[in-house]
Amino acid sequence: MYLNSTQPKPDSSAASAPPPHGNAKAIAAFLEILAAGPRDRTCVFNPWRDSDDRDQTPRRSMPERRRGNMAAYLAARATKARFLLLGEAPSHRGCRFSGIAFCSETELVHKARLVAPQPLVLTSAGAPERLQRERSAAVIWGELERAEAAFDVVLWNAFPWHPYRPEAAPGEEIEGPCGPTSNRKPRLTEVADGRAALSALLACFSHTLEIVAVGKVAENALARWGAFRSAGYIRHPAQGGEAQFRAGFRSLIASRL
Repeated sequence: MYLNSTQPKPDSSAASAPPPHGNAKAIAAFLEILAAGPRDRTCVFNPWRDSDDRDQTPRRSMPERRRGNMAAYLAARATKARFLLLGEAPSHRGCRFSGIAFCSETELVHKARLVAPQPLVLTSAGAPERLQRERSAAVIWGELERAEAAFDVVLWNAFPWHPYRPEAAPGEEIEGPCGPTSNRKPRLTEVADGRAALSALLACFSHTLEIVAVGKVAENALARWGAFRSAGYIRHPAQGGEAQFRAGFRSLIASRL
């Protein structure tokens, strides 16, 4: 569902011009990598290729619309972004539906002018009445808005696709949620697939981005990959880390804008 004219208008100060031709080609190449997904797709949902009964109908069209959301998000930052916040992996309520890391449908509606100059698309079956929301996304976008830094910072994950817990086998009892409506920490072999995606993502921008790890999974991934210099570490906002994330963001990024 496309956001209608009653939603917040884009900020006129945002970079609304189309990206240079080279940026557009890089974004297209990056989206191809996302759609292809990781080598091992076991218990992994690919927001840019997959769909299920949690999506709007026609379900098969939703991955393409999420790719469109991502393309618009990147194009709005192609010539301005200076920093990249690298997290762990998408959750089943955020990027899985928006197509944008650390961003839920709630941000697409209520912070629309900060996400992209043009209207983006809601893809969950419950939208717009029941928007998907993610607490970490709310914290991060709150800081981006406070610092007026929405177009200076790119959000991404070490493992870009959504990893989830396997369904219980017949007769097996599992505590907590499982299946595509659950989250899990990505395995090291999975995170390794994120390296090529990050390289392709960085090629979408005119400036060299400073990469700040958000959480230990991202910090360890940058250390193992070696090809990317880490500009620092910030505590992930999940699991009681909101205050530490805010302090780290304001110190490492907001103070330099």
